[in-house]
Amino acid sequence: MEFEVLKRNNLKRNIILGVVLVAIISAVVLNFTRAKYRTAQSMPLINGTVNYDLADLNAVAVYIQDESSTDGYTRADTIPTKGYTFNEEASYCTVNGEEDTSITLSYEMDTQMLIVTPMTTKGTKCYLYFDEYNIPASNIIENSYEENSDIMAYDEAGNLRYIGADPNNYVYFNCDDYSNSSNNTCELWRIIGIFSDDTHDINGKLIKLVRNASIGSIAWDSNSGYSWEEASLQVTLNGDYLNRVGSYTNKGIKNNTTRDMIETVNWKLGYNSSNLTALDHYTRERNTASAILPSLNRKIGLIYISDYIYSTSGGNSTDRNTCLETGSNNWARFSDCGDNSWINETTSEWTLSVASNGVLMRATGFADYNGGTFYNHHVRPSVYLKSNISITGGTGTNSDPYTLSL
Repeated sequence: MEFEVLKRNNLKRNIILGVVLVAIISAVVLNFTRAKYRTAQSMPLINGTVNYDLADLNAVAVYIQDESSTDGYTRADTIPTKGYTFNEEASYCTVNGEEDTSITLSYEMDTQMLIVTPMTTKGTKCYLYFDEYNIPASNIIENSYEENSDIMAYDEAGNLRYIGADPNNYVYFNCDDYSNSSNNTCELWRIIGIFSDDTHDINGKLIKLVRNASIGSIAWDSNSGYSWEEASLQVTLNGDYLNRVGSYTNKGIKNNTTRDMIETVNWKLGYNSSNLTALDHYTRERNTASAILPSLNRKIGLIYISDYIYSTSGGNSTDRNTCLETGSNNWARFSDCGDNSWINETTSEWTLSVASNGVLMRATGFADYNGGTFYNHHVRPSVYLKSNISITGGTGTNSDPYTLSL
C-alpha cells in the first residue's frame, strides 16, 4: 500500500512539471513571434513609397524642396527616388516632441535605406528633408568622360562629343510634364555634346541636342532663296515649329517650359564644301568673314556637317582618326566611318550652312552639295540648352533616357 501511494504522488508531480514546461515554451514562442512581428512592421520605413501617413504613427515625416512654399519645403507622401538629394544637415529627430541632437540620420538614395543611430526609443519621430539635385547637366556629362571614353571624345576645339553607332546619349525633351518624363509625355532627343562658348557666343559651355527623328521632308527655301537668314526652313523652325502653330500644331515645341530651356545662340554660318576633313568643316562653318551672313541669333537650327563627321568612332577596318582625316565626300569608300556614327541616317538630311546649296548628309553615308533650295530633304531640329539645365535622372540609354529640369 505504501508503494502505491508513492507512485500516485510521482504522477502528480510529473503532471505539474509538464504544465509548467508547456507554459514556459509558450511564453518563449509568443515573445519571439511578437519580436518578429515588430521587425516586419518596420520594413516599410526603408521603402521609397509611403503607403500610409507615417506621421500618424509618430515615425517619419518627409519634406521636399519647394521654392513656392513659405519655408522652402513642402510635405510629401513619398520619399523621392530621383532628382533630389538627402539634406542630412536639415534632417533631425525628436523624442516625445523634443529634438534629440544625439541622433544622426543618413539616407542612401540608390538603395533607399534610412539609417538612424543610435537605436531610438518609443516616441521618436524623424523629419527627413530632400533638396533638388541642381548640378548643371554639362558638369555631369563632363565628369562622366573618363568612364565613358569609348562613347565620348574631345575634338580639336575642346568640345566633348558623343561618338559611335549608338552611344548612351538619349534624353527626354519637349515634354508635356518634365516631372513625369516618359515616352508618353516627351519626345526622344539626343545629346550631340558639350560645346565651348566660342561656338555659340554665350559664356560657358552649353549642351547641344538634336531631335532623334525627323519632323518631315522639307525644302531649304520654297522661294529658291539664297541665305539661311531668309530661308523658309529657318523661318519655319523659329516660327511655326518653335511656337507650335499652323502645320506644326501637333509636332512643334509643346510649351513655354521647353522654350525657356532653349538658349538663343549665335549660329555660325560660314561657307562650306563637300569634300573636307572634320576639322576643315568645323573651321569653315564658323568662318565669320562671310560677306553674306556671318551668323544668326536664333533658338532653333540644324546640325552641322562637322557634327556628323565627328560623331563617328570608326571601326576595325578604318579607325576614327582615318575617318576624321578623310574628305567627307569619300566616306562612301569607308563603311566603318558612316556605319559607326549615331547621327548617320538612312535618308538624306539638311545640315547648316550659309548658302542654300548647303551640304547634305546623304543616305549613303557621305556629304555633298545639293543642287537647289526647292528640293525636300529630312530635317532634324537642333538646339542649345541653357547652362542652368539639370539632369535629374536616367542613364542615357534608349530605354532609360536622361531627364531634365530647369
